[in-house]
Amino acid sequence: MSAFEPVSPTYAISDTVVEHRLRGRGCTHADLPGGYRLTLRTRELHGPLRAALAAPSPTGPARICTARFSAYVPTPASSRVLDAVTRYAPALPDAGDVRPSLGAVARLLTTGAPFQRPGEPGLFVQFGHAEAWLDGRRLGVTLGRPGSGLSLVLDGPWDAPSTARLTAAVLRELTDARRLAGEAAALLKPGPWQVESDRWHPDAALVLPADRRPDPEDPLGRRVSRALRQVHLQLRAAQPDWDFQEMISADGSAVAMRITPHGRAVPRMVRKVVSTSTAGPGEMGNTRTTFAPADLPAPPDFTPAPPPGEAPSLDLHVAPKDTRYSWGVELGLGAWAYVLDRSPVFYGSGWYPFHEHVTRREPDPTAPLNTLDVPTGRTVPARVRLSPGVQNYSWGNEYVQLTPVDHRVEARLNLYAGREHAYTLVREVTLEIDLRAKRVLLPVRIPPALRHQAEVKGRRILDLLLAARRERRRGAREPRAVLGPWDRSSRPSTDT
Repeated sequence: MSAFEPVSPTYAISDTVVEHRLRGRGCTHADLPGGYRLTLRTRELHGPLRAALAAPSPTGPARICTARFSAYVPTPASSRVLDAVTRYAPALPDAGDVRPSLGAVARLLTTGAPFQRPGEPGLFVQFGHAEAWLDGRRLGVTLGRPGSGLSLVLDGPWDAPSTARLTAAVLRELTDARRLAGEAAALLKPGPWQVESDRWHPDAALVLPADRRPDPEDPLGRRVSRALRQVHLQLRAAQPDWDFQEMISADGSAVAMRITPHGRAVPRMVRKVVSTSTAGPGEMGNTRTTFAPADLPAPPDFTPAPPPGEAPSLDLHVAPKDTRYSWGVELGLGAWAYVLDRSPVFYGSGWYPFHEHVTRREPDPTAPLNTLDVPTGRTVPARVRLSPGVQNYSWGNEYVQLTPVDHRVEARLNLYAGREHAYTLVREVTLEIDLRAKRVLLPVRIPPALRHQAEVKGRRILDLLLAARRERRRGAREPRAVLGPWDRSSRPSTDT
């Protein structure tokens, strides 16, 4: 009987890492199946592990990764991470180094929530207690505290798909994300179900129908919903320490079930309606229902910064001279922020978050001489008014009127220009708030003395709009977090 000759270096990587760990310290060189080479170094007993992995190429072994594993990373996880590097490495590792586009990597990620941190370079990915950081050729992962994860330096032409797959694999291997899904699958009776590890958190798993195609005889999914309830009862009886959350669709049927261990800080999933088509101004477009964690961070935006001095695309207005405002005040540029004034608006799709119903006038059946507004079923982006969140009834010269255009918003406001006798002088201007590029553009003819005030207030207007978009992504139907504290307890209904 011929001896088993593995083609993949998986087993050889595991054996080499275990043998090196048992020896405790020193340097280990190993030639692996398939032409791979692995070098391991440890300076102290049970200390951090350094590894260099080379892949075969037409010009000889070429290094594809240099890794450093902390002492807290289990040995099996180190072996699986190195094996993942061999699976996702570039086909021609001896080619020049290539830095993948971070925006493309963020779009291709299938594990964790990508985000950016202000003032810090690179792409961050949150996956439960694990956090990955990708910048250039460097991939680092921490497990709740500094120095508790690993660091990889990728050599060779790593493209965005390979980098995204490797990042997802490293996060799952370090957190043992497949363990809960395996336990749930072992408890389930044979049936039309599949159990997958959760995309957003390692301490969660999903029970999904094996066949995702809709049943023409059951368009609302009632059969799947009833079957999921039986699975729920079966798993709860087998594991009382698990928590269960049913994913309820817009039709009121359960489409999946999420499992989390009891007592773990795992955010619950919320239902969201996202657009699947490009809608013009005033249009909702096609939508679909999805589920995401309640505390999902804002997605990264790697749009390049505009060149200095770029002119706005809207026809922005600057009053030719200062005007008197009888009841105006001077509000310093302190730590205050804008809040949304109380109005019957709700969240809709598109770049601009605030929408309102389109109505038509019809005779009132109870009073034929009167008319009433009847919703038509359409919604349009709504004009709203902002005020500084420092007093319930703000001063008239500090109100801001927002008019949506598309991904741009026109903000009309009065800038404080000084005092003249008993009057306050203001200058009316309009700013362009670009939600797609996350920037504020000022009029070209704005007076230099008012430029700083306009920049600060424009940035605060943009911050409010971004906060409203984040609240909308968390599944909120109506604005609440962006309201003033005096309006959050009593919100007017938008149903007419």
